[in-house]
Amino acid sequence: MPLLHTDPDAINVRLTDLAQTRPCKKCRLPVSQAITDITNLLIQVTGLYAALIEARQEAANHLAAIRAALGAAEDGEADPLAYLRDELPGHDCGEWCL
Repeated sequence: MPLLHTDPDAINVRLTDLAQTRPCKKCRLPVSQAITDITNLLIQVTGLYAALIEARQEAANHLAAIRAALGAAEDGEADPLAYLRDELPGHDCGEWCL
């Protein structure tokens, strides 16, 4: 799993600290906008990282099912594609599908 090179908790702490400072009048709006933008980016990065973890797990499961089906076919099992059918729910289109 690729490492997330940012620490969301540390960033939140720094954003909270920044939000509690009293910037000069000239900096107030840009600082406020930066806090909002960084917060939104952090939410997106966290969500995308979670989606990446889920997608990698799904891909690993599919690969394992493919390898199991190939092994079952080599061993002469009657229905080696059952491993794939079990891993791909919702693809119930009859025997012709797989």
